[in-house]
Amino acid sequence: MKKEEKAAQPVKFWLSLVTFLVLIALVILFTAGLGSAPHVPLLLAAAFAAAVGALHRFSWQEMLEGITQAITPALPALLIIMSIGILIAAWMAGGVIPTMVYYGLQIISPRFFLITALLLCSLVSLALGSSLSTIGTVGVALFGIGQAIGIPGPITVGAIVSGAYFGDKMSPLSDTTNLAPSVSDTNVFDHIRHMMVTTTPTYLLCLILYGVLGFFFGQGAIDSSQVQATLDVLQSQFLIHPLLLLPPLLVLVMVIFRIPALPGLLGAALLGILAALAVQGASLSSLLGTVMNGFSASTGVETVDTLLNRGGILSMMRTVALMLIALSFAGIFEKTGMAKAILEKVISRVKSDRGLVIATVLTAWGVLLGTGQQYVAIIMTGRLFRPLYQEHDLKPQNLSRALEDAGTVFGGIVPYSTGAGFTENMLGISAWQYGPFTFFSWLNPLVAIAIAAMGKSMPKNGEKE
Repeated sequence: MKKEEKAAQPVKFWLSLVTFLVLIALVILFTAGLGSAPHVPLLLAAAFAAAVGALHRFSWQEMLEGITQAITPALPALLIIMSIGILIAAWMAGGVIPTMVYYGLQIISPRFFLITALLLCSLVSLALGSSLSTIGTVGVALFGIGQAIGIPGPITVGAIVSGAYFGDKMSPLSDTTNLAPSVSDTNVFDHIRHMMVTTTPTYLLCLILYGVLGFFFGQGAIDSSQVQATLDVLQSQFLIHPLLLLPPLLVLVMVIFRIPALPGLLGAALLGILAALAVQGASLSSLLGTVMNGFSASTGVETVDTLLNRGGILSMMRTVALMLIALSFAGIFEKTGMAKAILEKVISRVKSDRGLVIATVLTAWGVLLGTGQQYVAIIMTGRLFRPLYQEHDLKPQNLSRALEDAGTVFGGIVPYSTGAGFTENMLGISAWQYGPFTFFSWLNPLVAIAIAAMGKSMPKNGEKE
């Protein structure tokens, strides 16, 4: 008689914690120690997690099911990432981004550049509801301006990413801004209003810090020859005209009419392609190559070449691969019960309302560090903590705010996250370099913890905020 196969056993806490620490150790060793991309250590960590799962009698089919469940919700984001590659290439070929840089160099004050970058990226990200779209369009232009006026690249990128993730967190059009309240069982506008309590002081601190840095780095003499060389090269390579600022403005119009992100981005890319054909005189065959491989130029000025040579579908594949591998690890980690084992250990120690909110922020932070994915951090943490908020009779927007205070904003600086990989692809600066200057991502979770520790802004059901 054939023996019955024993059922799979969820992985216990200590081995789950070891698997989590193996991931962190591998990523730090490969990226910070060896200067490698995060793809290989994430893949090794996923293989280690799968081996642990196999030892606990999880079949490969079960773990593959976990991977599929983790990747499926992220498919729209993958398509958006590829469409951003098309958009950037088209806007480069059409002279849209070069025009933005050309006029920006002439009107932005070096002392107020970092504050300008923060405010501009915040407004655009609020309108688009996407940090990646903001970094890939306005961020590229601002980075070129910052280089030309002598602001260190990591500081410029820190201001750009801070503004982009502020909008990603606060915009009603953002996927994470809608995901957090849906997991928490509240509505998006109550959620946004409640986030103002932690976001407003964070943003004010960012304005102060970037103002101080801008004053320090912007008070020296500008290399006017470099700025003029940049202006001359841009004017020689492209037809610069104010009408080329219309595509970014039309993107905002699309947002007002609530056109979804993917068709909106592709529509904006089409405007860039039309500008390339009608204004810059590009051929259709060259544009097809640009859309696939990215815009390519050799001007003889290194800083200008760094700005121009980017975009294209293939340039996004590094980010897409990173996202798929990270989600594969997350899928195995959750399917085998490792995520639940760690989170339940955290939950068991929560006794007070203050402790609950702080634990939520720290857990979302930890899951984000472990998986590199905003979606996973928000969904996993929200699922496990939601019953506890109901037990404590706390309004659900307390949970949704805590999820975003760490689970969204820190995603831009975790070196193996989709956001950090995308930013490095776009601007050529790694998260290890720009992360310390991305003040919004660091301060927001800390402000949230401080407010919770003081027992402030934790309304219960039936109470007014």
